[in-house]
Amino acid sequence: MGLKELFIGISFFFIFEGLIPFISPSWYKKSLVQLNEINESTLRFFGLFLIIMGVIILRFL
Repeated sequence: MGLKELFIGISFFFIFEGLIPFISPSWYKKSLVQLNEINESTLRFFGLFLIIMGVIILRFL
């Protein structure tokens, strides 16, 4: 895997992260306000879960 594939992955990340604020900015703003109400340990667990899932998916590619 070279730099080209890394930049392709980063590009897809930007595309997918930009879809929700583009399609529904009001829902996105409401979600960000609700995110502030979640405690830090829950957010940390969710982040760890996403990292593990990403590593597992990459392992099988």
